[in-house]
Amino acid sequence: MAIDKNRPTYAVEAIPSDITNSVFLGNPAVDNLLSCVIAMNAEMWATKRRMKVLESLLAKKGITQEMIEGYVPTAAETAEWEKERDRFIELAMGPLANDGFRTIGTGFPKR
Repeated sequence: MAIDKNRPTYAVEAIPSDITNSVFLGNPAVDNLLSCVIAMNAEMWATKRRMKVLESLLAKKGITQEMIEGYVPTAAETAEWEKERDRFIELAMGPLANDGFRTIGTGFPKR
């Protein structure tokens, strides 16, 4: 299935804001935990959906579950996968390190 690159899109660049240290639920720890849960759920669903597609395609091409389970990655693959793992950990767990010093009623700094 080819992707039509001339298809109109409605995406725009995100407007940056400074909400990293904001507190919306009354407790910075709760906000940080919720941010982690949301990020992990988004990543997990995207991964599960992609895996379902890959498993279906592989099964149609004769790649068995046993072949997948027995695969041993190369050193280069291992290094690349570790970088991706670190990115995932920062995305999913990074909000736990936020200070959370702004409450919901605090004015945001102007640029």
